[in-house]
Amino acid sequence: MEIHATISAHLRRHADLAGATASALCLVHCLLTPIAISLFPNILPYLPGDAWFHRALAAGIIFLGAAAFVPGYRIHRRKSLLALIGAGMVLILAVAWAGEGLPQRSELALSIPGSLMLVSAHMLNRSFCRQCRTCAESRTCHATNVN
Repeated sequence: MEIHATISAHLRRHADLAGATASALCLVHCLLTPIAISLFPNILPYLPGDAWFHRALAAGIIFLGAAAFVPGYRIHRRKSLLALIGAGMVLILAVAWAGEGLPQRSELALSIPGSLMLVSAHMLNRSFCRQCRTCAESRTCHATNVN
């Protein structure tokens, strides 16, 4: 039982970092792709830019993000973080499923805040979990009075 608790705590500690990293890579992709295209238009045929690729990327980020977020959330249950990650996920999915229907400025105006919300939610979730190390062992968070 102690080994399971140690593995669970280790995964929980690093899961949000993985989710934040994936969200940050999404942000970098959103920011750098238009710049790269404008500076080097000849690379356009080599970039995966169809709607299927963006939907798969968004779904992967959402899946990884949710899987990384839930273990920490189950301990401290900060509803504001749930709202933050939910809003970020909605923005990222909206952009991915809108496809070519959105102007590039609108796409950036939605995807950048969405990615920043996801990164912020993961990092805050991680910080709350780090503050609650003793709470994790008892499965009760004394900071938020949640059982």
